[in-house]
Amino acid sequence: MESIVKFATVIGRTLAALVLSGAGAWAAQVAEVKFDQQGLQTLPDEQVAFNVQLRPGAEFKRETLDADVKRLYNTGNFADVVSEVENLPGDKVRITFKLRLKPRVKLIQFKGNVKYSAAELGKEVTVVEGGLLNDKALRESAQNLRKFYNDKGYTDNRVTPVVMPDEDGSITLTFQIEENLKLRVHDVTFEGAELFSQWDLRHSIANQYSYWNWLPFVNEYLNYGLLDRHELDLDRARLREKYHDKGYLDFKIDDVVLTPVPDDPEYVDLDFKITEGEPYKVGKQTIVGNTVFTEEELLPYLRLREGETFSSSAEQESVRGISARYGSLGYADMSCRPVRHEDFENKTVDIVYEITEGRKYFVRQVIITGNTETKDKVIRRDLVIHDGDPLDTRRIDVSRQRLLGMGYFENVEASAVGADALDEKDVVFKVQEKPTRYNFRIGAGASDISNFFGMAEISTDNFDIMNPGNWFYGGGQRMRIQGVLGIDNAGFNVDFVEPWLFDLPLRFEISGYMNMVDYDEWRENRVGFRTSLTRRIFDDFTSVTLGYKFEYVKINEVSHRFKDYMRENRQTDGQLVSQPSLTLERDTRDSLMDPTSGYNASLFGSVTPQFLGSSSNYYRLEAKGSYYYSFFDKAIVAMVGGKIGTVATVNRDKDVPIFERYFLGGSDSLRGFDYRSVSPTFGHGNNYGGQTMLQLTAEVTHPIWGPIRGAVFCDVGNAWKNSFEMDLSEINVGVGYGLRIRLPVINAPIKLDLAYPIVNNQDYESNKLRFHFNLGFSY
Repeated sequence: MESIVKFATVIGRTLAALVLSGAGAWAAQVAEVKFDQQGLQTLPDEQVAFNVQLRPGAEFKRETLDADVKRLYNTGNFADVVSEVENLPGDKVRITFKLRLKPRVKLIQFKGNVKYSAAELGKEVTVVEGGLLNDKALRESAQNLRKFYNDKGYTDNRVTPVVMPDEDGSITLTFQIEENLKLRVHDVTFEGAELFSQWDLRHSIANQYSYWNWLPFVNEYLNYGLLDRHELDLDRARLREKYHDKGYLDFKIDDVVLTPVPDDPEYVDLDFKITEGEPYKVGKQTIVGNTVFTEEELLPYLRLREGETFSSSAEQESVRGISARYGSLGYADMSCRPVRHEDFENKTVDIVYEITEGRKYFVRQVIITGNTETKDKVIRRDLVIHDGDPLDTRRIDVSRQRLLGMGYFENVEASAVGADALDEKDVVFKVQEKPTRYNFRIGAGASDISNFFGMAEISTDNFDIMNPGNWFYGGGQRMRIQGVLGIDNAGFNVDFVEPWLFDLPLRFEISGYMNMVDYDEWRENRVGFRTSLTRRIFDDFTSVTLGYKFEYVKINEVSHRFKDYMRENRQTDGQLVSQPSLTLERDTRDSLMDPTSGYNASLFGSVTPQFLGSSSNYYRLEAKGSYYYSFFDKAIVAMVGGKIGTVATVNRDKDVPIFERYFLGGSDSLRGFDYRSVSPTFGHGNNYGGQTMLQLTAEVTHPIWGPIRGAVFCDVGNAWKNSFEMDLSEINVGVGYGLRIRLPVINAPIKLDLAYPIVNNQDYESNKLRFHFNLGFSY
């Protein structure tokens, strides 16, 4: 009975409240607005009332009350906002806002900041010490601190506000900061290292001190010499491999200690604590798992010999040799794994080469996909793997590299996929053609040779002269139309190359040109064409070229100093040049633009006889070569080169035309001497060119920073008056230092050289420091 009474009472009160609230909402008037602020801290009622729309005398609306509650809460000053509505006689209501204020901020502090002081960081904080803890200001402060670090380049920063209450009801606000500074490597040491020098080990790892760090702006804007923790793990592997290559199989890194530099928290010292151990000798080597080849047939591929000091690189070379032997027969799934068995007491290591031969495969079909513009035959003729060949993975990779080298494709993917037969696979080359068919470039350049010039050209490496329906594109031919206009030169050139003449590996080239060059003493105009046929012989590195050139050469605008000489030697008459030539060349350089290894050597001979239409009878013989070698993982590149040549008339009593003679000096030949200043002279320094020349050069380049390399060089040479005659006592020598700058907008590196003639046998050429330069850009 008692429970029924209680239930009825609750229902009654609820209905009464609903009736009263409904009536109030319909026509009630606000009689009073009160603010009940709880806690030790309070705000003036006038300040709180400023955020409330309900006023005494106003009509009461529930939605206005809800908006007032939300508005009070959004001020950020209150931890809790609750409203109560009390009904009064006469359809009036009393509204009470129960408010619990946020605590006051007693102290603001920063923890974890090392790079920047609390005073610097405090400028970014909008929370006021002594004021209420405002949520909005707290969020803004944290965001401001993060932006402050981001703007300084420390994008990995973390800022976490932490609120700690005090006994008096106030709070202490702490900004926990993880700066994650861009730590830079200061010094690197290797404790326990004896086999290698400290310098050698420092330059074997990625985490190194950068000599650019002394520049003030580097710390703020450039990321050189930074500590890379991912690379630090790889540095351990690099050091281990370096020691294993010398046979130190017990080598280990006990610890890597990072010590901040006391005066600068952004720099750390790295100390690798290592134990070298002792070198191991090679014991017994065996090959297991082989059935296709006998052990005796595979042993010659092993690069280690019993009793020698072990070398991990020689071990890997042995693996590659064995794998290549199997791969040439089509064993594409073959694997060779060296297993070492160390004898720790005797310091010897036995090696077992475990071979898993797999199945022998043949190429069922070579499939090419993705070529919508380039003809299929253009791609296939550069492949070195074909239908029916053994599935040689090495030849697949060589074919892929050749296709990339064509210049037609952005990407080439090569894969071997299963075919119907168990012993066959299809080789698929998936090519992605470049989006632009023709390249249009404009550019400019300057040098101590040709002064300032501008250039414009249109070119393509995939021209097709027989396919106008496809805008002359897709045939694998090369075409270029170029115009040059400069202070000292001007020209127009049209070049066409067919790499496979009549679908044979015979390179055909033809060029037409009109060129003008202003020299100090005369102007030289040339109009003509040249053509050639080139065939590879013996291998991919050796070629023979049969060429022919026909041109008209006219010398005019001769200076007064040369007029008598030119008139006496009939050099101002226009002359025809009809010139067959033969070139034998071998080129093993790893790059044409930036070679670091290999050599280039060539022999050249040409004849210019009158019976073929030439104005004079003369011939030329030349030999030249260069050799490149690199050190320290291609960081240091050394080059030595030379050129020797002579040009002679059939009647040795006559001189060859002046435009065919040798002039040395300048950035492209003999640095330290002015352009074309090294040759025989008459009068006061009037150079008229030599008929025999010798030029030698040596250059060593080293890295400085990113795309910039330094170069130390020495040039030796001279040009002598008569054919087949030279006097080495008259040699000239220039030495100097320069910069090589590689930028993406240019095809060749910018060259800036300072050179001085330390041996000067050239008449009227002064001894002074000279600046040689060659730079340009294009878009």
